[in-house]
Amino acid sequence: TNVFADQLVKEANKDDSIVAITAAMPGGTGVGIFQKAHPTRTFDVGIAEQHAVTFAAGLAASGNIKPFCCIYSTFLQRGYDQVVHDVAIQNLPVRLIMDRAGFVGADGPTHAGSMDSTFLGCVPNMLLCAPADATELVHMTHTLVNINTAPTAMRYPRGSAGADPLPETPQFLEPGRGRVVHEQKGAGRKVR
Repeated sequence: TNVFADQLVKEANKDDSIVAITAAMPGGTGVGIFQKAHPTRTFDVGIAEQHAVTFAAGLAASGNIKPFCCIYSTFLQRGYDQVVHDVAIQNLPVRLIMDRAGFVGADGPTHAGSMDSTFLGCVPNMLLCAPADATELVHMTHTLVNINTAPTAMRYPRGSAGADPLPETPQFLEPGRGRVVHEQKGAGRKVR
């Protein structure tokens, strides 16, 4: 959460069109950190995920604003109709940020974000990403800032991102490409 929030603040320091929206989750999504740096560009709509998504769509439709709609993964289910009809079918560049993707431990089963990749993976025009580590989270946040032709969604888990030094200069990651983590050398075993 802090890695995302800190990178979004850095991006917003350079780009006045970035705004952050949350539905009563400023602490858990990092929007509270963003709000301290950019209070006039932060919107908390209360417990109204549907409104948060439609509000983000309206801002994106203006063509001048880059909305980051930050909601716990499990609660984005409440705004699914708006994601489909108000964002994706309109092909609006809303950036959906889903904190607490996957199992969340102490937050309990009602907060487990285990369905988002399935329900967003079939949405037309949607680009979905999931960083493998804090470095990729920095790069993907930067990438989402720079995608202005389609809706995007980024999911990441609750918890610590580790202590590796983060990149000073984020890179744009080309959508649809992955990275090789490990390559097998030589012939593998035959399975019989």
